[in-house]
Amino acid sequence: MAQPLLPDSLRYAFQQATADSVKFKVSRAIYTFYEETNRDSALHYASFRYELSKKYKRRLEEAYTQGQVAYQQIYLGRFSEALTNLTEAIQIATDSKETDTWELTPFPGPGKNRLITLSMLNHMYGHLKLQTGSTESLHYFKEGRRIGLEAGNDFRVTVGDMVLATNYLLLNQPDSALLYAREGERYSKQGGVNKYLAYIWSVMGDIYRGKGNDSLALYYYHQSLQIGNATGNFTSVAGTYEKLITYYTEKNQADSVLYYASINLPAIKSLGAVTSFVASEVNLGKAYQQLATAYSMKGEVDSSNKYLQLALTVKDSLTGEKQRRLAAFQRLTLDEQVRLQNEEKERIAAGNKRRLYLLMAGIAVALIIIGLIYRNNRQKQRAYEQLQRQKEETDQQREKADAALVELKSTQSQLIQSEKMASLGELTAGIAHEIQNPLNFVNNFSEVNTELIDEMKEEFIKGNTTEAVQLAEDIKQNNEKISFHGKRADSIVKGMLQHSRNSSGQKELTDINNLADECLRLSYHGFRAKDHSFNSKTETHFEEGLPHIQVAPQDIGRVLLNLITNSFYSVAQKRKLVGEGYEPMIEVTTKNLGNAIEIRVRDNGNGVPQKVLDKIFQPFFTTKPTGEGTGLGLSMSYDIITKGHGGQLVVDTKEGAYAEFSITLPFKH
Repeated sequence: MAQPLLPDSLRYAFQQATADSVKFKVSRAIYTFYEETNRDSALHYASFRYELSKKYKRRLEEAYTQGQVAYQQIYLGRFSEALTNLTEAIQIATDSKETDTWELTPFPGPGKNRLITLSMLNHMYGHLKLQTGSTESLHYFKEGRRIGLEAGNDFRVTVGDMVLATNYLLLNQPDSALLYAREGERYSKQGGVNKYLAYIWSVMGDIYRGKGNDSLALYYYHQSLQIGNATGNFTSVAGTYEKLITYYTEKNQADSVLYYASINLPAIKSLGAVTSFVASEVNLGKAYQQLATAYSMKGEVDSSNKYLQLALTVKDSLTGEKQRRLAAFQRLTLDEQVRLQNEEKERIAAGNKRRLYLLMAGIAVALIIIGLIYRNNRQKQRAYEQLQRQKEETDQQREKADAALVELKSTQSQLIQSEKMASLGELTAGIAHEIQNPLNFVNNFSEVNTELIDEMKEEFIKGNTTEAVQLAEDIKQNNEKISFHGKRADSIVKGMLQHSRNSSGQKELTDINNLADECLRLSYHGFRAKDHSFNSKTETHFEEGLPHIQVAPQDIGRVLLNLITNSFYSVAQKRKLVGEGYEPMIEVTTKNLGNAIEIRVRDNGNGVPQKVLDKIFQPFFTTKPTGEGTGLGLSMSYDIITKGHGGQLVVDTKEGAYAEFSITLPFKH
């Protein structure tokens, strides 16, 4: 099933519209087109209409479009955001005094808009309760249907009957489910609501299948597929494909299972359900599992194993995220909204207070250092003036000066160590992310090996040595993969230890390409751990065959981490200023210059202001807000490259456009 294309007429109308009222109407038609075919596109246009409603202070329209936003968020598993939107929308609709025809999106019949909005919001809230395991969903579904009947709106009554039929079927009450399904069928045909007739017929197929009437169940399943494809309700189509796969699996009809599993996979990808967490919605992992089952029934072991591995990979990624989102939802209830908002304000105030304390501490440290330097100079001057007159006194003054210098160097060393530890702290999340991937593979292949060993035992008992040998070969291959990923985890841990230990300055042959790639990944994941909303495109241009050169890998790694992290900070700040039209980009390039290796780190962020360009490598100079930087990162990096390795560190920048730092490391053949 190909991704449905937006009709040219709607696309053209939206592009040509100049008035917001026209854009609002056209975007409503586009939202309806994408509502059950592509969740991300539907959410985009629902959000666009919501912002227009807020702009023109159309409160009832604001509530209605906010409900549509929540509907898409539910199916994308963003339960907390959906709850917040529904809470606000219900309050707006309840308080609204708008009862006449809407200015931008009129419903038939004056005075019905508020009722229709409340009906829809009750259905959405009930749907959210159902997906998150609450038993309160029936109450909201019935209330939404009652308000729909009061408004005389067949669409809202149809939706109410549909969700009530589904809810009663989940509660194992098939007679009640069939009653509402038939009512939904009647109101759907009466009001021309064909899109959701597909879902109603699919539920009726489930009911009759549960009653043992397979022929009638298959009839409704196929009727559902026909009208679902015709009306673009791909959510219902994908769900019905899954039911047919389950049916033919139980009947042991391998060809039918493979047929529906094969067309279900592109249907799910078209729908955009790859990352779906909704309990009643199919997802990509389940589709892979169905294909694995189909090929297993047909005896095609290689194909079955291929899709089984894909299913396990998707399952691992979705399970943790689903638990996280459900946990977040359970913490966010209607009764706690005000409390959470107050806590957020308190958190912001506490953060501001911490930043103020850090600022004061930084000023105090600077004053201490300045005082120490000043005292040192004064002591040296006095010692020089008294040199001829009192040698003993001069020696005492020199000892005091030396003590002050030792104290200054000690303070400076502590600051440098603090900078290193701060860098290590930022990388912790990135290292955790990097090590989780090979551990997931180790766990998955270990579980598969356990199952293969059981199967091999059974084949030995049966005397089928050929199959047992094949299973042993599979186990061997899995063990090789376990060993590979175990070594990968070991290398990550060793890399972490290298970053955490103090550098001895001892040089060793180092693969610069591998070091740069590792630093880019660790820096990216570390930065995202601090700001989950941050995203950036990264590109590497590594010259192949780059010779290994003698460097101190811990020191060069710290330099690269510092430069790359600064680049991520720059593009993140620019994204806040520019908005959605800006795409952050970080590029890391290596090149063999013949007698030196060049490493370049380039970003398309805000660049470095020309007026401070000659100060950026000075100790304690920073362009970051107070409390967010020590001003030692570039200074340390410059010393490591120039003094520690005899190289060069230069910057090329254009304010507001880009910044590029170039490292040159000389080497001997």
